[in-house]
Amino acid sequence: MNNNPLLGQVLGGLFGQAMRSRGMNRGGVGGGLGGTGGGLGGALGCVALGSVLAGMMRGRAQGGSIGVPGGQHPYGNRTALLVMLLPLAMRWVQRNGGMNAVVDKFRDKGLHRQAQSWMSSGDNDPIDGQAVEQVVGREELRQMAERLGVPEEQVAQAFAEIMPEMVDKMTPDGQLPHEADEVLDESTRKLEKEIEDVQYREVHS
Repeated sequence: MNNNPLLGQVLGGLFGQAMRSRGMNRGGVGGGLGGTGGGLGGALGCVALGSVLAGMMRGRAQGGSIGVPGGQHPYGNRTALLVMLLPLAMRWVQRNGGMNAVVDKFRDKGLHRQAQSWMSSGDNDPIDGQAVEQVVGREELRQMAERLGVPEEQVAQAFAEIMPEMVDKMTPDGQLPHEADEVLDESTRKLEKEIEDVQYREVHS
């Protein structure tokens, strides 16, 4: 279970829509509200996503940073960092062999129990930034941090929240679907477009 419901709503909505577009009737994939898979939960996830991004951009226009507490938007800067890091994390998974390969990377680093919990029902066992650094690598984290303009430690901690939720929402039946990487690719492109659309609307509003 992630303590940031927006993250679950966004990922559940994205993955649920991508799965249904492939005729995958996967029970339990959704935006966090009744397992509705990109229906009500996914819609609320998109609304919340837009609110976070809009608030983040206003905060930065006023001289703030997504990595510094004190933003005025309803979800706070920590959530804005999670949202902006999410597509980068998803692209990292794609570059590193896809969902199965990345889950195996965590297992190979001694995190087998944690990885299994992400795929099972019930709460997700947490990981910390140090574990992320071992799997992702400091250079990758540095590049993400530079792109987002935040310290590497914040990126590692945010990645540690994203990865369990990503696997959890991809495995409603307790295992990764054969189409996992296609679902991830479609979801990543959709999220990137949503972020671009929100940024465009904010700039031209």
